[in-house]
Amino acid sequence: MILSPPAAGPAAPDTTVTDAVFGARSWGERAAVVEAGSGRALSYAGLAEAIGAAAGGLVRAGLGEGTAVGLLVPDTPEFVVAAHAVMAAGAGLVPVRATAGRSEIVRRLRASRARALITWPVLADVALESVGGTDVERVFCFGDEPDVEPFSTLLHGGPGPRTAGEPGTGVAVLAEAGPAAGAARDVWLTHRHLVAGLVQLTAAGMLSGSDVVLSGVPFADVVGLNGVLAPALRLGATVVARCGSGTHDLLRTLADHRVTVAVLPPGPVETLAFDEAVDRYDLSALRSVVSTGGPLSVDVARACAARLGCPVRQAYGQAAAAGFTHLNLRAAEEGTLDSIGRGLPWVSWQVVDPTTGLRQPSYRPGELRLRGPMVAAPHGGWLPTGDAAFADEHGRVYIVGRMDATRPEPPADPGVLLARHPAVEEAVVVPVPDEGLGLAPHAFVVLRGPGRAEDLLRYVNGHLPTFQRILAIHEVDAIPRSPGGRVLRRALLERVRLSP
Repeated sequence: MILSPPAAGPAAPDTTVTDAVFGARSWGERAAVVEAGSGRALSYAGLAEAIGAAAGGLVRAGLGEGTAVGLLVPDTPEFVVAAHAVMAAGAGLVPVRATAGRSEIVRRLRASRARALITWPVLADVALESVGGTDVERVFCFGDEPDVEPFSTLLHGGPGPRTAGEPGTGVAVLAEAGPAAGAARDVWLTHRHLVAGLVQLTAAGMLSGSDVVLSGVPFADVVGLNGVLAPALRLGATVVARCGSGTHDLLRTLADHRVTVAVLPPGPVETLAFDEAVDRYDLSALRSVVSTGGPLSVDVARACAARLGCPVRQAYGQAAAAGFTHLNLRAAEEGTLDSIGRGLPWVSWQVVDPTTGLRQPSYRPGELRLRGPMVAAPHGGWLPTGDAAFADEHGRVYIVGRMDATRPEPPADPGVLLARHPAVEEAVVVPVPDEGLGLAPHAFVVLRGPGRAEDLLRYVNGHLPTFQRILAIHEVDAIPRSPGGRVLRRALLERVRLSP
């Protein structure tokens, strides 16, 4: 089966992604991006001014067309400023997750031959450690940190000339796209790819200008950057930059900021469906939950929708396809809660036998492949997604899992993950009494070298699904054990003055 939905709405403009997001209308002092934890907000007017000034500073620094700039910053208003400033300056953006390890940062910088890196105060040390042996000549940092240049120096002098060249064909973002098997690969997306991706989603009806949107997909991922953030800002919505990774962080963010649309991986959706803590928060503002990043079962979707009183839909996206390609807005009406729906406008898709390349009939599983103006595939051909899927007779797609499901996955045990960190000698995870949760997982570590609890917490939770993430990390001199090797939980808790 192969389907090419008819294009709906206007064609994608031949412009830069920053102009496509911010150039159509002026939303003035309306909040554009809000930091969840602090409530710190940046208005549309302030965002546009900061992007223009920073883009001018980058051009004057020689970081315009033909260069690449890395971005190692957590989801904050500053991430949005830096990302769009780089693209507006004509440089290629190389986003790296804030939870990435040194090897991944180095890999991305080398693959892009980035000449500069923009980072965040708590990440400045790892940023400086990572640039050695790369082409990075300058490191900018939000805030005043030693051995780096303040990002604020780029803001002096006002907007400068843009050097993006041909807006459609100029490179914009280095996307990390994993093939069906093997190591991750990187592919450059042009402004044309990104604009086509965001325009088709803007017209799809997932978001509106009156929404308050929370993205559980990091901004550093293309799906988060161009599938959630860019369309929301193009429509004039308010985007909440999530702070923290725990269950209560999620629930507080949804309640405190009156979030109306939450785009989340399946793990947090399952939390919303079944976790007892949900009942203690007012989530009545939610009008839609969109699940992406993996299959979501019918039972979880139905339970979440019933509990929250709003539709739960699935969406599907790929970094090399500049964001979302499928969205199931009619899941409840059609009884297809486990489907990602039909392709968005301009997206062609097919399910094929990976060994023969032949298209599969309805209900026969195979590999999902994509094509369209938003897809960065060799010679304009089909993009293999590496995802196993099938389609029904109505052209609705269902994701089954990964084609390479037998590939070993990283350990899912937080204690094992922590023990493998180079700064950790020994680690255990034990339940600790919690007023809200009853029992919450805490980690206790013996360090062998320099390390900070907040950095270790960010590291381990960045590799775990939401329901397995730990609440806190405590440093101890030794892990008390019985002669038989059993962890003495009461003695361990007493060492850090926690009630057993």
